[in-house]
Amino acid sequence: MFSGQLPECLSNLTNLRVLDVGSNLFSGNFPSFTTNLTTLTYLSLYENYMQGSFSMSTLANHSDLQVLYISSKSIGAHIETEKTKWFPKFQLKLLILRNCNINMDKGSVIPTFLSYQYNLILVDISENKMVGSFPSWLLHNNHINYLDISNNNLSGFFPKDIGIFLPNVTHLDISWNSFEGNIPSSIGKMKELWSLDFSHNYFSGEIPKQLAIECNELQYLKLSNNFLEGNIPKFHISEVLFLNNNNFSGTLEDVLGNINAGLDMLHISNNSISGTIPSSIGMFSKMRVLFMAENLLEGEIPIEISNMTSLEIMDLSQNKLIGPITDLSYFPNLKFLYLGKNDLSGSITFDLSGMSQLELLDLTDNKFSGKIPNWMDKLSKLRVLLLGGNNLEGDIPTQLCLLEKIKIMDLSRNMLNSSIPSCFRNLPFGQYHDDDNYGPIFETTVGNGYVIRYFFNSILKFESLVPNELDDNLLHLEAEFRTKHMDYYYKGKVLENMTGLDLSCNNLIGTIPSQIGNLQKIIALNLSHNYLSGPIPITFSNLTQIESLDLSYNKLSGEIPSQLTQLNLLSTFNLSYNNLSGTPPSTGQFQDFDEDNYRGNPGLCGPLLNRKCEGIASSPSSQSNGTGEKETKVDITSFYWSFIGSYITILLAFITVLCINARWRMAWFYYISKVMRTCFPTFLFIGEFP
Repeated sequence: MFSGQLPECLSNLTNLRVLDVGSNLFSGNFPSFTTNLTTLTYLSLYENYMQGSFSMSTLANHSDLQVLYISSKSIGAHIETEKTKWFPKFQLKLLILRNCNINMDKGSVIPTFLSYQYNLILVDISENKMVGSFPSWLLHNNHINYLDISNNNLSGFFPKDIGIFLPNVTHLDISWNSFEGNIPSSIGKMKELWSLDFSHNYFSGEIPKQLAIECNELQYLKLSNNFLEGNIPKFHISEVLFLNNNNFSGTLEDVLGNINAGLDMLHISNNSISGTIPSSIGMFSKMRVLFMAENLLEGEIPIEISNMTSLEIMDLSQNKLIGPITDLSYFPNLKFLYLGKNDLSGSITFDLSGMSQLELLDLTDNKFSGKIPNWMDKLSKLRVLLLGGNNLEGDIPTQLCLLEKIKIMDLSRNMLNSSIPSCFRNLPFGQYHDDDNYGPIFETTVGNGYVIRYFFNSILKFESLVPNELDDNLLHLEAEFRTKHMDYYYKGKVLENMTGLDLSCNNLIGTIPSQIGNLQKIIALNLSHNYLSGPIPITFSNLTQIESLDLSYNKLSGEIPSQLTQLNLLSTFNLSYNNLSGTPPSTGQFQDFDEDNYRGNPGLCGPLLNRKCEGIASSPSSQSNGTGEKETKVDITSFYWSFIGSYITILLAFITVLCINARWRMAWFYYISKVMRTCFPTFLFIGEFP
């Protein structure tokens, strides 16, 4: 945990051979005193927060330098190798320049000084955004044992003779680049190859058979996220095989028949693999990770799958699996179970209570019916529960309130018809302190769960260490949860920090328990499309971390609590189609909301809705306008009544005068007769002749 800048007085150690300050909190600019330490054999500035520019030319006279290890966690770090002309006097054995923005000012070109290095055993220049084709100088370093050029912008075709020029490579990682074309068959010449990662490129065609047949030492193979096709050849790999996100075909029975029964991790998701799950899957009793999602698998899940007692992760989601699930109680180590988006049916009678390690259960978008089982509280480590999109009915069991580590719960799109249990206030949703972690992340990551650490010991002997820990974070475990009107996939640490409760699209009744306001760490809450009534609890003002709140399509009434303006993080808010009344709050986050957030509530009014409030004095200006409008309506009414009264009075007075004064009466009749003759000259009046 050392921090601050490295002291310049270290330049006095003129006989220093090894300087290793890796994995600390050192900051500031890269040290300049290393220029004077020309006796250095080993220099490691790995994993600190140093920034600024470091010129490799300052090490030009370090003739004894064999190990150089620089990696920064700061985005301001910059390694420069091309600014000045220089020639290195050293011959490196190990070079790691990771995440250093190499030659950023020169177009991120690959360092040219490396073409003069002939003794390299380990090269890691990953995560530098370097451009260009595969560096040809690497083909002249047949001592290379470990090569990592991943996470750059390298492109073009991969060298066809790579295996002939680099026969001693044990680890080769070119992932996250833009290489294209076929995987060269010469890979089979790498007889010592232990780990190969070609994922996240544009390779096409079939997997060369030489890779499967001749690389007998291969234990880790990752070809994910390419455009590879055809059938999967027979592999002898006993550790990790990741072929997901390609266009592989064939039946699952053929796939399983071509892999080692002792395989530890298999990832074939998002391909076109078809057929049923064969009973032979039970042979893989040592497998810990099984991903077969997003394929064309059909039929029922065989009972033999229960023989895979070592499984920690199983993903069969997004297939065409049908039928009930009989027994899943034989997975004592299972942490993540994905069965969502299939056509599985029946009640959830299968017993999961024995899965004491289960952290995620996904049964969404199936056809499960019946009630939510009462044994859910036995899943003491459950963090994510996804039961949405089924035909579940009845009550929400109070046993769910006993899930002490729950972070995400989705019971939406079912037929639950009870009230919301008030004991939901006991749900943690991130309020507990979790001491668990997702496993260590080592210096040199080989892949999803398996890592290799290469190093030189005190006598500069090259050694390696292969830990065997399963890293859930690196496996990109994820959960789909709807928030802010969108379905989002939460992965890794993001999933770890997400909290949400979704009870929408059910038949829930009653009032919203005020105790829900105790869920202070919840980020997303969706209670929409139910039959909830009563007011919005004022206690919702305690949900200070909430970002998405949806209470639409219910029967809520009363005014919107003004205390909700304390929700400073609220960005998605929907109260549409309820029976709310009054004026919505208009301060804080609420000043950004408009009619779309409140439509379908005839009783709501105010400036945000462009709807005037009759008789409601929400503000001085609105009070003045309301009073003026009321006075105008009163004046118009008085005018009408006054006009009618005056008309009737004048008419009665005129008739009275005609009745009393005969002379005026005869003059009036004579005037009327004259008008009639003028208007209607051919009209014959009574008593007159033509």
